[in-house]
Amino acid sequence: MTTTALSIDGLAPAACQQPGSADELAAALKSAADAGLAVAPVGGATQLDLGMPPRKLDLALQTTQLNRVIEYEPADLTVTVEAGIAYAELQRLLAEQGQLLALDPPAAPGATIGGLIATNASGPLRFAYGTARDLVIGTRVANPDGTLTRAGGRVVKNVAGYDLNKLYIGSLGTVGVLVELSFKLAPIPPATATVVGQLASLPDASALVSRVLHSPLSPLAIELLGSSAAAAAGLATTPCLVVHVGGYPQAVQRQVRELEGLLHEQGAQQAEAVDSSWETLAQLRREAMQRALVLKAAVPIARTVEVVDLLERELQAWQPLVWAHAGNGVAYATCETAPTDATVLAQLRERVRGLGDNASLVIQRCPTALKASIDVWGNPGSALVLMQALKRKLDPRDTLNPGRYVGGI
Repeated sequence: MTTTALSIDGLAPAACQQPGSADELAAALKSAADAGLAVAPVGGATQLDLGMPPRKLDLALQTTQLNRVIEYEPADLTVTVEAGIAYAELQRLLAEQGQLLALDPPAAPGATIGGLIATNASGPLRFAYGTARDLVIGTRVANPDGTLTRAGGRVVKNVAGYDLNKLYIGSLGTVGVLVELSFKLAPIPPATATVVGQLASLPDASALVSRVLHSPLSPLAIELLGSSAAAAAGLATTPCLVVHVGGYPQAVQRQVRELEGLLHEQGAQQAEAVDSSWETLAQLRREAMQRALVLKAAVPIARTVEVVDLLERELQAWQPLVWAHAGNGVAYATCETAPTDATVLAQLRERVRGLGDNASLVIQRCPTALKASIDVWGNPGSALVLMQALKRKLDPRDTLNPGRYVGGI
């Protein structure tokens, strides 16, 4: 891959190295730190738009040659892999044993598992299985001083150092470069089904989501689609609630019947199982995340319908696709074009923050020019002091991704 292809917000590294082992990567990182170079860890280069423009970029350290399975114990439902293995390849290997890593982000082709963990990517299955912070049980990291350190372990019961695992997840490679990861796995459900409920309007979804959440049913995912997203998926021209279930065939059939009845009870215009809808939605998410503007909002679960409605209304001029993981309070909005005036997004962020304590809006993708006028991360609050201290301790020379992460660290 050329250095131009590894540009971050228009800044191309002078060089790219692809180490063949964790030791080689650690040595390359130390050499760069000793020389005062700025380093960007890169996996499949599918999420380079995330974050603020780096203050400096001299070297890209690409992990794609670190692509081995270190240890796989199907009986223990655990696997340890190098961080550069392709996400799709890992899932293919696990599927041969009837298992999966229950992490289903809208991963672009070529995305590595390390890159997805470094960006804390997730998808609809987080409702049933949790996020990367729940599934990662161990990490091995290359540090700017050339050392390799471990946190956690390779078995589920070993949780020593788990907080350090959480530090690396979502930190964008700012305090260390992930070179190895251990996960707990899940069996692939013997059968699955997807029930689609068409709604007359978004407010109708509030009672529906509440009923599903408080029912005896055990869905794998609950997705709420705004009108445009539902239309783009070919499901309806009105908002939709999409519920994905899995388990043994008889149990799945029972859940489908109960869901269809519940949705009709709550006034859904139509409710039925649609076999192809789940993969159609997955494809929609993957394509939508490549649009010019990608926003991620996090709000209390009870305010999910409100944030979908807010994002649709406020971004109407830019033809947004809006959907939410309705059981988790996480919503996305993507647009083919972005506002040229950052004030639009700043005001939208304040409205999202008004939906509850700790509500937030992160700009995951936007034109570089817009980043000059708005911090894509938003205000990290009191946590910034701790993050700055950790950065100084773990990366004292500011080698890794300087300026790209939260608070300019």
